[in-house]
Formats: sequence, C-alpha cells, structure tokens
Amino acid sequence: MSKQRAAQKTKPAAARSRPAKRVLQGDAGLAGELRDALRELRIELAQNARRVAAKSGLRDSDLDVLDVLDRAGPQSPTTLARKLSIHAATMTGVLTRLEQYGWVTRVRDVIDRRSVQIQATGFERLTDVYHDGNLRLDDIASSLSQREGAIIINYLRQVTIAVREATSAIDVDDSSPPSRP
Repeated sequence: MSKQRAAQKTKPAAARSRPAKRVLQGDAGLAGELRDALRELRIELAQNARRVAAKSGLRDSDLDVLDVLDRAGPQSPTTLARKLSIHAATMTGVLTRLEQYGWVTRVRDVIDRRSVQIQATGFERLTDVYHDGNLRLDDIASSLSQREGAIIINYLRQVTIAVREATSAIDVDDSSPPSRP
C-alpha cells in the first residue's frame, strides 16, 4: 500500500470525502461528470418519488418518513423531524395522516410512558409499486464485480457525508421570507 493511500485511510470519512483540489462548476472533468450524473439522478428520484406517492395515496414527505422508519427502525417524532429537516408541527400532521391510513403506529416507550416511538406498519404495501424499479437495480448490480460494487458504494457513502456536511453549513433563517432575484 502506498504512503499516500495509507495516509488517506487514516483521515476521518468526512475529510476523505472532500476533493484534493477545488473543481469549479461546469468543469468537464470526472468531478463535473459525476456531479452532473448525481444531479440527473436527483431529478429522476424526485420524479419517481412523486409517482410512487401519488399511486400510493401518499405525499413525498410521507415516503421520506416511511423510508427512514424502514431503514432505521422506530424513531421518536422529534428524531424523525430532525433527520428529515421537517418542522415538528409539520411532522405531527404527517404522522397523524400516516397513522390514520395505517402506514405507521405510535408505540409508547415501556420505560418512559410519556415518550412515543413511531413504527412503520404499512411499508410492505409499497413493495408492488417499487418492484419493477428494484428488479432494474438488481439487474445493474448483478453486472458489477464485487470490486466495482464496493467502489460505487464507497463513493455514494462519501457523497452522502459531503452533502450532509454541506447542508449543515447552510444557515437558514426560517423566520425570514426567501429572497427574490
């Protein structure tokens, strides 16, 4: 293993996720192509989420809540609101709607009866809606070697960390109206 690679492995994940040199927007190099591909993917995922939500009688934010609950398990309403950057009052409305239609249940904490955990109970209803897309993703994954898959997973996880950090750095004042050009 090279000294440079060994030094890279000792850095925290967030530090490794930053490019060694700054690449300006519009750059036609690899970084620019990757950024463009991620932007295209973001748009396709947003369109997919709107269609899945519409077909399932849900809203986009409902799918986000169900996805977090499916992947991370039961969460408190406050934790969900923080993870999804949704105001607590808005989260209450989302959870009430999801509970009313059988997508989630509220479970009292056995130790602290004042606390409640939200648990997904209807996520499997989305299985049919996601079936075709999942098959397509499985086909792509099956064409990759283990090494190629590991590289892609590593890249996407580093991108996730970088985006999370960049998002945290954006200071938003919820009390002021958006600026107009």
